[in-house]
Amino acid sequence: MTRTALITGAGTGIGAAIAAALATAGHTCTITWRADARTAGLDARIGYLQLDYCDPTSLDRACAQVAGALRPDILINNAGINIKGAMIDTDAATLARMITANLTGSYALTRACLPHMTAHGWGRIISITSIWSVAGNPGNTAYCASKFGLDGMTASLATEVAHHGVTVNAVAPGYIMTDALRAKYTPERLREVAAHVPVGRPGRPEEIASVAAFLAGENATYITGQNIRVDGGLTRTAHPFTRPD
Repeated sequence: MTRTALITGAGTGIGAAIAAALATAGHTCTITWRADARTAGLDARIGYLQLDYCDPTSLDRACAQVAGALRPDILINNAGINIKGAMIDTDAATLARMITANLTGSYALTRACLPHMTAHGWGRIISITSIWSVAGNPGNTAYCASKFGLDGMTASLATEVAHHGVTVNAVAPGYIMTDALRAKYTPERLREVAAHVPVGRPGRPEEIASVAAFLAGENATYITGQNIRVDGGLTRTAHPFTRPD
C-alpha cells in the first residue's frame, strides 16, 4: 500500500538512503534539509521541505505544513548534529543547540504528525538515535543526553498511541560509513574502529535504511517502543573485539 513519508535531514547519508528505500517501496516521500531550495540531482519523485531545527521560524513553518498539507503516514526523525566535547568543555549554549537539533525538533515535528496518524488509525514514527542512546560515550556527554532523551520519547510515546494503530520505534546506528564519518576519521582511525566491530567493518547507510523501511511497513505491526541497534554487534560485545582463531 502506498503511504506518504517524511524523512528529516535526508540530503545525504543515512537519511538519503532511507528516502531512497521508501521511494523504491512505492511510498510518496518528502525530505527535509537546511538549504532554502532542493538540491540539484534530487530524485524527482521526492518532495522537499526546508527545515532547520535550530531556527524557530523554520521549525514553526515546517510543523504547520506537516499538520496541514503534508500529513505524513510515516515520519523518520533522522536530522541531528554531534558536537563532541567533555561536559567541562561544553557550555550551556552548545548543550541547548544539541538538545534542540536532536530532541526538541523531533518532538515538535512528531507532535504535528500525530493528529493525522491517530485519526486514520495507522502511523509509523521512527527516530534514528545512535548506539550512544543506549551506552555512554566519554567526551560526548551532551550528544548522549540528547539521544538518550530521544530514546525515552520513543518508549513513552509508543505506549500513548499504540491503541490508535501507530507504532513508535528507534534505530540506533553504530559506526556507519557516511561522508561525515569519512571527514571525521582518518583511514587509520577507521581501521581501529573496524577492529572493535565483530562484523569487521563500519556499516553502510543502506543497512540502516533496510531496518527503517521494515519498521515503516505493513508487516511491523507488533514492534513498538523499541530502539533497535544496527551496529555489527559492537554494543553487545567486549572491546576491543578479538576474533577467535
